[in-house]
Amino acid sequence: MLGYHPGVEQQPRLTTASQKGTAHVSTITRLSWRGVGTAATNLLLGMLFFAFAYAHLQQFVATPRVSLLLIVGVEALVAVLVIIRRDADRTHHSVKTWVSTFGGTIGPLLLRPTEAPTDLLVGQVLQVAGFGLQIAAVLSLNRRFGLLPAYRGVKSDGLYGWVRHPLYSAYLLAHVGYLINNTSAYNFAIIVFSTGFQILRIVQEERLLCEYEAYAQYVRRTRWRLIPAIW
Repeated sequence: MLGYHPGVEQQPRLTTASQKGTAHVSTITRLSWRGVGTAATNLLLGMLFFAFAYAHLQQFVATPRVSLLLIVGVEALVAVLVIIRRDADRTHHSVKTWVSTFGGTIGPLLLRPTEAPTDLLVGQVLQVAGFGLQIAAVLSLNRRFGLLPAYRGVKSDGLYGWVRHPLYSAYLLAHVGYLINNTSAYNFAIIVFSTGFQILRIVQEERLLCEYEAYAQYVRRTRWRLIPAIW
């Protein structure tokens, strides 16, 4: 118990300074680990994207098909967004969020091209539409993008006035188009797998975001999450 003792008035101050120093070191340590985690995530994403792009470009040399270049463009934009993402005011960490984030983000990079000689027009149209919507959503979102559920402010105009997660809608559209032109049981399983995790990701994101009144009001104004008139 601290009390007043003549000649040792500085003792409480020394204790306080020590506590402040410890808290400062602890903050630096957390920031350092955060930086390591971010660097590791970016490195893993970069490696997977390189393997993904290489497989598709190699197949493009053998059979020049638009679908192969479009999917590389879609995933390249995702990779760039992850690397330049803005820091969040609050990020939610849990086993569920890490699993859903990993499945939803990494899953599409496991897609592989087939040896189909040509693309179907409907597949190309869906891919082009998905890619175009993705670019529009990104330009609207700017750097409010991240991997884990986090609050980075509310965007409610443009495509975000139609559905609350237009970027995920664009992914889904582009992936369906890709599957039409690169049909295989493997690709079908990957798209079902990653879409399921994206849906789980949306639910987890909104559980956090709805704690903010601005986002709760946005939810009341914009009914649909992913697909208008469906969900």
